[in-house]
Formats: sequence, C-alpha cells, structure tokens
Amino acid sequence: MATHLTDWVAFNAGRYGTEIAVESLDSGQQVTWNQLEDRVARLSTVLAELGIRRGDRVGLIADDDWRTLALQFACIRSGAIFVPFNWRLTTLEIEVLCKDAEVSLLVHDDTWQATATQLSEQLDLRLASWSCPDAPRDLDVLMDNAAAHRPTGRYLSDQTTQMLYTSGTTGLPKGALITLGGMAWHAMNVQHEMAISGPPARYLSALPLFHAAGLNAIVNPTLMAGGRISIMRRFDPPRAAELLGNASHGFTHFNAAPVMWRMILENSAPDASYAHIDAGMVGGGAIPPDVGAYYSERGLELQAGWGATEMGPSMTLMPKSMRVEKSHTVGYPVQHVQIRVVDPVTNEDVAPGGVGEAWVRGPSISPGYWRREADTDPDTQAGWFKCGDAVSIDEDGYVALRGRFKDMYKSGGENVFAAEVERVIAAHPDVQDAAVVGMPDEKWGEVGYAVVVAEEGRTIDESVVIAHVAERLAKYKVPIRVIVVDDFPRNVTGKIQKNVLRDQLS
Repeated sequence: MATHLTDWVAFNAGRYGTEIAVESLDSGQQVTWNQLEDRVARLSTVLAELGIRRGDRVGLIADDDWRTLALQFACIRSGAIFVPFNWRLTTLEIEVLCKDAEVSLLVHDDTWQATATQLSEQLDLRLASWSCPDAPRDLDVLMDNAAAHRPTGRYLSDQTTQMLYTSGTTGLPKGALITLGGMAWHAMNVQHEMAISGPPARYLSALPLFHAAGLNAIVNPTLMAGGRISIMRRFDPPRAAELLGNASHGFTHFNAAPVMWRMILENSAPDASYAHIDAGMVGGGAIPPDVGAYYSERGLELQAGWGATEMGPSMTLMPKSMRVEKSHTVGYPVQHVQIRVVDPVTNEDVAPGGVGEAWVRGPSISPGYWRREADTDPDTQAGWFKCGDAVSIDEDGYVALRGRFKDMYKSGGENVFAAEVERVIAAHPDVQDAAVVGMPDEKWGEVGYAVVVAEEGRTIDESVVIAHVAERLAKYKVPIRVIVVDDFPRNVTGKIQKNVLRDQLS
C-alpha cells in the first residue's frame, strides 16, 4: 500500500534554509536550500506551462550541473518522470531511447544543444534549455515571471520519479522505473553505513548524474539528509585529488569506480591525507589491494559496494572494519533488502556457501521496467528481481561476486552488454558472426575483445571493424581487439561457449 511522503527540498529549506544545498564547482555558483526551493517551485510551474502533466516524461541531455538536481525535484513536484540520458551514447542511440520513452520535453544545455536540436528535428520534440541564450525556451528566463508551485502533500511512495535506462541481456534498452518510495528506502539503506547526515556533510559528485551510481547512490541520500552536493561537470583527477586530499575543503563523502580511485591516487600530493573523509564508496568493481592499502595508510578505509540501477542501486556495503578481512567480498547486505542465492535452472536455493544467481527484493528495488509487465518479465520471479550475477554468501553473511549469468561486463564502471555490440559488428558486410567477451584490464577493470568469423571470400581488417563500431556505439562499448577465427567453440545446441573462448584468449 502506498504511503504519503514529504517534499525533500521544502522540508530542508525549512530546516537548513541558508545552508548551501548544491553547487557547481566549475562555475562557482552556490545555491542555498531556500534558493533551491524557489527554483524547484518556479520550475514546476514552468513545466506545467509547457504542457507537462503527471506521468509525462521529461528528458535531459546535459553536462553535470546543480540544475540537473533542481529539474529532478521539479519533476517530482509536478508528478512527471525524470529521464536523464547518457551523453556518452551516440545521437542514434539517444534517439532510440527518446522514442521508447515518448518524452514530452527534452531539456539540454549549451554543450549538447546541437545534439538536442538534431533529435528535435528527427522526432518533432519540444526543447527547453539552460545556458543557451539563443534557444527559444530558456528555463531561467521562463522562471523569471513564473509563480511558485509549493508542495501539495500529494506525494505517494509509489509515484514513479525517474526512468533510468539500462541495456538488457538482449542489448535492447530498458527503462528501469524508480519510485519516490524506492529513493527514500535506498537513502535509509546507505545513510547509516556511509555516515550521511545534514550539514556539514559534503559530497563531491564526479560520477555522471545520468547514472544510478551518480544520481542515487549517495547524491540523493545526502540531499534527503540535508547535506551539500558539490558537482564537477566532468571528472577531473588532479582536481579531485586536491579537493579530497586536503581537509580544508571540507569534503566528507565520495563515490567512484576503482579506476577513478586509482587516478586520484596517481594525482595525489605526497602529503595528501584522507582521514577527514567519512566514507568512500567503491562501485563497479572490486577494490584493488594496492588502492585499498594506499587510502588506508592515509586514514580512509574504502567501502566496496554491489548493486545495479534496478536495485536502488545499493545492495551491499563493506563495513570499514572489515575491508581487509572480507576483501574477497563486496560487503554485507544493506538493512532493508533480502538476498537469495538461487540455482538458475531449478529456481531452488543453493546450499549455504554455494554459488547461484542473486535474487533480491525490498522496498528500494525498482517495481519493473517501462512498458513491461512484472508478471511476465523474465527478470522477475514472484516479487524477486533476478540480478543475473553469480554470487555466494559466506557464513558471516558477506556477499562474494563469482561472475555473471547474464552476458555483460563492466568497463570503467560502465555496463557493456555483449549482444548489443555483437549485433553492430555482425551488421558489417565482411562479418559472418561475432562474439564479444570481457577480458581483464588493469586500468578499466574489463575491456571488450571481439572474436569474429569472416564472410566467405572476405577479409577482415581489425581497424575497419573497430571504426564501424565506434561510429555507432559509445566509446566504452568499442572492443579494443578484433580476433579472426574460422569458427567458435560451441555446445551441442550450437551456442557459442564464451567461457571456452575466454580461456583461449587468456
């Protein structure tokens, strides 16, 4: 049963009015809770004047900026669904997502004005913008004369507030639906273990805000608590190292992929100290031992986590005291979740300590995907979300990742689904068939290797195939190698045996 919830921005404006709520480190602009409430209230009115109604989708393609968060909260107040798009994707890929979401309005900044204009022309989309003085609908101008739309108290926990796209195992995009109640429960799940509170809590935001990891892992829990979000437009390793490694800047929290933590390490000053950081989360991969040791020696025990967009995103977090003892795991389950380890063939729980597919449930879990029925969705089973990750749980309750049942790998913290890349490669006239696998990489965690069979009478040029993919997919999806073979190792049903393929490539 849905419950009524309060408006986070209005509540914290009353509680912390003159404290800084959000800021953009690149522009230096700082916004208090009172100012953020005023923008959200006026922006909500502007959305209504632009025809946005409850349930409509409002898309965004923009570099990270405090106004992204204001738009998110204005959508919540208006009852609209916030849909931030991954600007790492090609225009063609974003076009597919815009069509799927049937966005009613696409908001953009000056960096992405050309892309948004192209999408508008192709899809007949209405546009609005910020930092674009020559654009027809500048949100800052429209808000000048807009009345303030104050909270109505009509927020229900089952209100869909975000749609975050994540590729499926077939490579087709899926919009994971995030509810207001799910956001609140997730915030409670991480606030205690990550020591997130109101002022003087200050989070350095360097992960893209179109990702669940960037938007929901710590940013929204910190905002719910009344803390400050300081946003970098793009991740800048030297600057991040300087901001985090010096206590005078006041940062208390940070979240990044393992490769980002390593880049900060490489750019840190000799006398850098991280003892003032209350919590440092590592997502998208395990903590490399040398990276964990480096920060530990300088006062910060990194905390590994595991999850996914559909999971809130956090399912587990590593208690600081257990980083070394449980380094082979991704931590302990957060409070308000349940995890089963299931045999993916029989759908029965495996014996304690055994390896199986992780099934999860709890109030922070997504209720499902855009326009997919939960009862018939293969990713759900009687209220459980089937993660596709192979895990085991030890006698102390700590979760260890053992692999992936779903055909996916992570490169630099980004999910890459092999089926999507394989379809693009197979469309090249010289290629008869293709298989893509993730291979270990010291910098990125994993990178893609494409194994291909040539069409009869054709010759495959590795650079040509890589360029073909680069024109059609985001950079992190492009394989770094193309290996030509006569045929693939297959099982008796003809399916490519990727585990054998990986062994051959090792």
